[in-house]
Amino acid sequence: MSDGAVGSLISEMEKYLKETELPDIDFIVSWNEKFHAAVDAAERGTGWQDIVDRAHVLGEEIQKRIGGLNYEREQVRREMEIQSLGKRALKGYSSGIQ
Repeated sequence: MSDGAVGSLISEMEKYLKETELPDIDFIVSWNEKFHAAVDAAERGTGWQDIVDRAHVLGEEIQKRIGGLNYEREQVRREMEIQSLGKRALKGYSSGIQ
């Protein structure tokens, strides 16, 4: 494979991240396999450093996205805990009324 294949895969993921809020795990796993195969087979010629720089920026963007998703997951978990506590309190309160 050529260095261009790695660059094309980076472009594909950059586009995907711009167009998608919630990740599709099947797409990401498939892309990751293709990306690693392309990197392993790359020629690493002129312009390789530009590709590496783009990959690092892409990695930072993915890490930001992961951080945001982890934050949202934590918020949902907390909300579910609060609702659960409220339901238990309401159940205890209603049983004391009888």
